[in-house]
Amino acid sequence: MEGASHRIVNFIGGLIPLYTHDHVDGVLGARSLVDGTLILPMDEDEGGGNGLVTVHWQGDSNRTTVVQGVFIASYAIAKYVELHSIVETNKDTKNEMSHMIHHFEIKTGETLVFHVEENSELFSLLGKAVGKVGQEAVIEIIKKQIGL
Repeated sequence: MEGASHRIVNFIGGLIPLYTHDHVDGVLGARSLVDGTLILPMDEDEGGGNGLVTVHWQGDSNRTTVVQGVFIASYAIAKYVELHSIVETNKDTKNEMSHMIHHFEIKTGETLVFHVEENSELFSLLGKAVGKVGQEAVIEIIKKQIGL
């Protein structure tokens, strides 16, 4: 059974379009699609059971940090929510995003990984919750609900 470190990295890798899963030397990691930073789980014997991860900044193996996975996951989740809420909280932005999504689909024949929904409540509620209780409180609630 994989430890907390592996579960955290796997979760972060699913935060598309900011991260993607990446296999490095037979280990499943999470790669930032923004700057190439690579997040790898630690072996259980080296602290992976405690949720520690190794961060290779901009993918550089010479620039690494060992950190609690929940710290990097908190940042990744906040950026993911921020990216998605930008589209949902401003009507002009939402309209422009819808236009660009449609334009992308026409030009490429491909579909982007997120869609602008007319009646999406999730990001609207997240935006309101962040405004009411703060980003850190919302992140803690989400982490608690998903077992991090």
